[in-house]
Amino acid sequence: MHDDFILARELAERNRFSEDIISDESTDYKGSADQIKSHLSQSDLQVSSAVTPHLSKSLEKVIKRLQMPSDSVEAFVYSMPEIQAESYCGSSSQCVIRFSSGLIDILNAEEIEFVAGHEIGHFLLNHGMFSSDVRAHSLEHFMHFRSQEISADRIGLLACQSINVALKSLMKLVSGLGDKHLRFDITKFISQLKNVSETHSFVDQTSTHPSILVRSRALLWFSLTDYYLQGAENYSANKMKKLDERVIKDLTKFIDGPTKKLIEEAKNSHALWLTISDMVDDGVFDANEQKILNESFGEDNLKGFLNLIEGRSKKEVIEISSQKLKESREELAQLIPMSFKNEEMIIKKKVLGLLEMN
Repeated sequence: MHDDFILARELAERNRFSEDIISDESTDYKGSADQIKSHLSQSDLQVSSAVTPHLSKSLEKVIKRLQMPSDSVEAFVYSMPEIQAESYCGSSSQCVIRFSSGLIDILNAEEIEFVAGHEIGHFLLNHGMFSSDVRAHSLEHFMHFRSQEISADRIGLLACQSINVALKSLMKLVSGLGDKHLRFDITKFISQLKNVSETHSFVDQTSTHPSILVRSRALLWFSLTDYYLQGAENYSANKMKKLDERVIKDLTKFIDGPTKKLIEEAKNSHALWLTISDMVDDGVFDANEQKILNESFGEDNLKGFLNLIEGRSKKEVIEISSQKLKESREELAQLIPMSFKNEEMIIKKKVLGLLEMN
């Protein structure tokens, strides 16, 4: 960790959402900060006190509030009507952020502080450090990306220091409307969740961002904590855990539920075939083993396996079980590439405990 960033990263880590877990698959930063700045300098407008004084002042406030070195952030604006902001982590000590002109046009100075803080939050929490291979498109990765947004929103709130500013920023981001057409009524806005169906589409599951409504409610809950209202000395890991549980419940209800269910089913399937493969390895599937399988995985799974192996030789039973185990392992690995190794270890320990009953 760069010495100048100790306080800033400690601040960010204190506010990391519990589901925002650093992956073992994290890779090195892509490209250097100098390369990124060189590229953007050719196509974008660099934020500076001389050319964009108001933006520069907002950025200075954010950097100071997040306890970062004054020269650690560079910002650029590019011409685009879409409402966009992004961060580039070129190194562990240099953050580059980029705003579309469409975003800047609808936000006031304080609201820009929230968005800038959000993007810097991604940098401080090392969200730019992720695997770029095909597995990054797994459902688990999309869930992880959504969790990162919850963390970054908290840093954005600390950067702008006003829950009303943060929530109004989110309303503007989702609507594309400026002050001329927007009346700030967060209660009415969040009440839209009543209209959200609990039937989730594949598009929901592959979104990198949670619903703005869910993000708004999560941020509102965070703003009511003693830690946010009264300062760092009132930080409580236990209270933060309870807050995160509320957020997880919302995410599960409105978007992550089907993915979590699919993952749990894959875990159970792998545990089932791991258990069966060990039981039949000696060529025998005795009454006691059948009882354990029934009690642990249910009568339907027991009957299904018995029907599958009916009339098969011992060799065929072993081969079938081995193939099913391989398939269940591959399926689980595809669903949860980030946490697969850890989850497989947990499953193996669970199965070992079952087998010791035999």
